[in-house]
Amino acid sequence: MRDRIAPDGVPDGSADQLPPTVAEEPRTVSAADGPTVADRSMEPPTRSDPRAPQGPFTTAEPVTVADPVPAPVPTGDQAPTGRSPRNAIVAGIAGGIVGALVAAGTFAVLDDESSSTTAPASSSATAARPSNRIATTGDIASILEADVPAIVAIVDDGGPGSGGAAGTGFVVSSDGVIVTNSHVVDDADTILAHFSDGAQRDAKVLGAAPNSDLAVLKVDGDNLPTIELGDSDSVQVGDDVVAIGNALALEGGLSVTRGIVSGLHRDVPTSRNSFLADLIQTDAAINPGNSGGPLVDARGHVIAINTAIANPENTENVGFAIPISQVKSLIRELQEGRRPAFLGVATDPEFTGDGALIESVTKGSAADKAGLRVGDVVTRVGSTPVHTSAGLKPAIRRYRAGQEVEVLVRRDDDQRTLRVTLDEADESTS
Repeated sequence: MRDRIAPDGVPDGSADQLPPTVAEEPRTVSAADGPTVADRSMEPPTRSDPRAPQGPFTTAEPVTVADPVPAPVPTGDQAPTGRSPRNAIVAGIAGGIVGALVAAGTFAVLDDESSSTTAPASSSATAARPSNRIATTGDIASILEADVPAIVAIVDDGGPGSGGAAGTGFVVSSDGVIVTNSHVVDDADTILAHFSDGAQRDAKVLGAAPNSDLAVLKVDGDNLPTIELGDSDSVQVGDDVVAIGNALALEGGLSVTRGIVSGLHRDVPTSRNSFLADLIQTDAAINPGNSGGPLVDARGHVIAINTAIANPENTENVGFAIPISQVKSLIRELQEGRRPAFLGVATDPEFTGDGALIESVTKGSAADKAGLRVGDVVTRVGSTPVHTSAGLKPAIRRYRAGQEVEVLVRRDDDQRTLRVTLDEADESTS
């Protein structure tokens, strides 16, 4: 799907190469003064596409500018963002609209292994330990020095000025494997990855899971710089984070913003009638163009993939990112050309208790073979608790197709543990 740029909250500066200094404002860091990959001018971005759905959530995705961009090489704050001008994305992946559903605290999920549910109260705001802090501006400079070489600007179909789009990705394997959002590369005919050293490489999609908003790309290369993946399961509210990406496709290099983890376990509806579940919320400024880029912790490790923002007309600095621990297994699956793991159930959209209430079981599926029944409430998958219907799919996606996993369910007044050998999702359920 493709999106248009939203001009709000534009961070300044460049982080294509580590600048001599990093000017720090309250929770916003601008890496400026550094050399850029390519010098190109850009008119001020247009307002959001009037055809775009106007829900409370907007993906941090595709970029479109008022006038054609002379060259697709994203430099500095020039951030290609998600998919193109053809389709706007509001509310997570692929253009979902939250609208009154979010205002009412209700999320409608129609996808398999997910369902609508009223968001439960969360205790995530209670810190269990001292927050991980970035002590000085110099610490951010060290993060940029380590991470920026592995972060790429992604330009599709010639970029925003040519009817294409742009976004962000990061290299996870030295042979050229790149992770990004699926909405960044959906329907793209050509994909280019631009590195901070000026290199430009053709990219191809190894695999994508649109319902998880994840895609894995491949470029040719050896000994490419990589970024280290962290542990999002250990993240807590209050931890310092930095978002790095191609915000708004502005000229001058990748943009860098600083914030904290504002919340955990957020569910964001999408236009696919599904949810991105269990997301990390941050107040680090995320804008169209940041989609697919990393949210890193105080050590510079990736804890999440930036993917959505709340509509800036209604809120300020409410961004969402996919926890990296949730998708590590899925990244490996897609890298190998395999589809995600699949359980084979749908959950009750009206259930408000703890867990995911099974509404239907697909005949012959992994769930059916393991003995899951309509009326069972799934409360845990392996070691991962399931508190809402929307949280069932990401719990399953932590595992690989063909892997056996224990599923804890409530049935009547009993707790039962069932052993399930997970299926491989087909195209409609990926």
